[in-house]
Amino acid sequence: MKNSKVQTLFVCGCCKRSLPASAFYINKKTGLPGNYCKECRKTVSRNHRKNEKRSLAYDRESSYPVITSTEDPTLRRELILHALETVAASIERKRWKVRESEFEYEPDAESRSGSVFELESESKSELELQSKSGPKPELELAD
Repeated sequence: MKNSKVQTLFVCGCCKRSLPASAFYINKKTGLPGNYCKECRKTVSRNHRKNEKRSLAYDRESSYPVITSTEDPTLRRELILHALETVAASIERKRWKVRESEFEYEPDAESRSGSVFELESESKSELELQSKSGPKPELELAD
């Protein structure tokens, strides 16, 4: 008996041509050829990428005001001041957490300066003074 090779033809879902299995990309999970031939898959992918880049660049609007694209100088100044206040508040919260964690881990904190309440009121008053004086140019965080 002769061993005859039967070549299976598949129809492309895009161009409707009957092509051999070598003209299709093989799905790794199923082991079967895809619905589109290699040529059609490439053109569809290229067109999709082009259209997607265009839609991302033009259609997307930011959900927040962008400081650099704001034309009005008074609005820009307000946005910058608000951003600086937000950053300063965030830094103060981080410093407060560091101070609290240092206070919790110090065994002799009460014996050195009195009561726990005095330490908390002193550190809060320091924070209030710093926030009134404005943000410092140098940021120091404990290691």
